[in-house]
Amino acid sequence: MRITLTGTDDTIVMDGDGSLDHDLTILKDGVTGWYSTPAVREAGLDRPQQDGCYWPSRLTQPGRTVSIHVLEHAISSVQAALMSQRLCALMGHALTLTVEDQLGTRTCTCWLADDPAAGMLVTQTAFECTLVLYCPDPYKYGEWLWQSPQSGRLHLANLGTAPTWIRFRAASHITTLYAVWGDAEIEWEGDTSELLLDTRDMIPSAGQVIADWALPVQPGKTLLTIQTDCSTLDVGIRPAWR
Repeated sequence: MRITLTGTDDTIVMDGDGSLDHDLTILKDGVTGWYSTPAVREAGLDRPQQDGCYWPSRLTQPGRTVSIHVLEHAISSVQAALMSQRLCALMGHALTLTVEDQLGTRTCTCWLADDPAAGMLVTQTAFECTLVLYCPDPYKYGEWLWQSPQSGRLHLANLGTAPTWIRFRAASHITTLYAVWGDAEIEWEGDTSELLLDTRDMIPSAGQVIADWALPVQPGKTLLTIQTDCSTLDVGIRPAWR
């Protein structure tokens, strides 16, 4: 397993295989919260004078908390102190957590939710600490997968187990874009040579949205019908896992 924590000005690499190309060593059973999934926030409402409960109107998950217990073993007390300083500098910044393991590479955005509290050992050249990371979006995402529509149609595959959002990317002149998938429907108009439109927030990089009934793509295959005057339009998704 290899874990990378990327911030604005620094990248911390953690590994558990004993190699030398990393900053921190992940201790045995040192990762919690990554291979599980947060419990739903809702609870059943008791049926008056009856057995059981009413179903909630929806089931949703809170954010994910990931804890990583690591060890730093430096060649000098100065190097150990500098590593502790680097960890503290992550506080208050948006971070990207990337985990590479037997399932591939998956990422999520997070922030440092607690003081790393690096406890120096007697020699001052080594310390243990726990990085507690809070991910407001509980899903873990794979890499972007891009496809181009053929004859106005596209079969999009979400290989994950959770819904995910579509992104449209145009690299040539475009004035119109209309797309339908399932119960979702969007329409954009403008005049630009580059366009990036993420259906999660429907805020285009240029032009304006005139129809916004976007929905995430569910796990499995989804058929998109697309009408556009752009010759180089790509459609991308990131597979998502709970």
